[in-house]
Amino acid sequence: MREKETATLLQIDLQNLFYAARNKRQRIDFEKMWEHFHNRESEFLTDAIVYMIRSQDFDTTKFEAKLKSIGYSLRIKNSIRVMKNKRPVYKQSNHDLNIAIECIERIDTFNKLILMSGDGDFSELCAYLKKKNKQIEIWSFKECYNTELERYADRIHMIEDEFSYKRPNINVFGFNWGGLDKNA
Repeated sequence: MREKETATLLQIDLQNLFYAARNKRQRIDFEKMWEHFHNRESEFLTDAIVYMIRSQDFDTTKFEAKLKSIGYSLRIKNSIRVMKNKRPVYKQSNHDLNIAIECIERIDTFNKLILMSGDGDFSELCAYLKKKNKQIEIWSFKECYNTELERYADRIHMIEDEFSYKRPNINVFGFNWGGLDKNA
């Protein structure tokens, strides 16, 4: 077996992936994702970080515990409460700046960045990393991918369903329960 030689930082922009997956009626399987990146032959993860927004509308404690039990590090921000028409409204912020800052702070600990986001706001970060001779791999859903990232990425992967939960196809009396494809 070859020694793993490429130190790799995995940063996951959860909001970016979540909304794209939701629009495709998919749910992300973080265990599959972990296995995919953790078991690469020539790379080792220095860290795998999920950046997420904690909503006031949902209890995310079980989800957060699950991510930690898999092996992910979490960076959590709370949604922002604002008043609109004398009623509280919760706005989602994002982690773009946090992702960039942490990446730059850790620049001496990795050779390769895997960024799971198609957000074009990361093009300046990627340009900086290229100047520092870092490899960049982008994973994104096609629906939320900004082509500006192509200028800097060494590899680009469009997420299809490799990290999605598969619904079981259960056939009972000729009726297909659970499968997305009626012909499956």
